Amino acid sequence: ITLGTPYVLFLPGYFISFIFFKKIDIIERIALSFALSIAVVPLIIFYLNLMGMKINLLSSVLTIAGIIILALLILKRKKHKI
Repeated sequence: ITLGTPYVLFLPGYFISFIFFKKIDIIERIALSFALSIAVVPLIIFYLNLMGMKINLLSSVLTIAGIIILALLILKRKKHKI
């Protein structure tokens, strides 16, 4: 529970917030991270379920890891362009 909660409810939104919002302070980024994670993670997992992928622990962990890695790759590409 201690490691899973930030992994599901904070990290995906935190990295996504860097993609869309450049100049916000840390309190706003933390609040926005929770909101983005709560919005994005279930939508992607349920969409993958509609495509035929079963919802279980392994698929959820890998999906969230994919969201985080994709966000980091987009951030790296954006910083490389600038």
